[in-house]
Amino acid sequence: MRKLTLISASALISLASLSGCNMSRQDIGIVTGSAVGTIAAPLIFGNTAWYTIAGGAAAGGFIGSYVGKNMSTQSRQQVAYTLDKAPDKQPYQFMSTPQNTPDLTVTPLRSYKISNQQCRDFELVTQEGAKTVYDKGSACKQADGTWQVRA
Repeated sequence: MRKLTLISASALISLASLSGCNMSRQDIGIVTGSAVGTIAAPLIFGNTAWYTIAGGAAAGGFIGSYVGKNMSTQSRQQVAYTLDKAPDKQPYQFMSTPQNTPDLTVTPLRSYKISNQQCRDFELVTQEGAKTVYDKGSACKQADGTWQVRA
């Protein structure tokens, strides 16, 4: 338990020391996800072996990177709305207010079940200035009705 406390404290100190840096949302997602994974993996799997901690950090960093890169709070709400409402292959466009141009387009690609849980693959198309960015993901609906992005 002492080892887990030391690891947790180190992860949180590392995260706090980076808070003053000029970091992108993706960078923040990686650091936060890695810190959470480092702390959560030993608790979930009940062991503090180096490979459990490293695996938790890697998985957390990967998930945090994806979420930080692609999804602001508003984007997550728009993706969830689309996954709840749109049929497969039916794109939903969300407009940015000032220019009234598509800011985000979400297209559910396919629906399926994993262990009685509703899941959907989706595609995101976002505009970052003059650049169009395409990305794909998948999410599963939780018992509370929210969508959880899968790694």
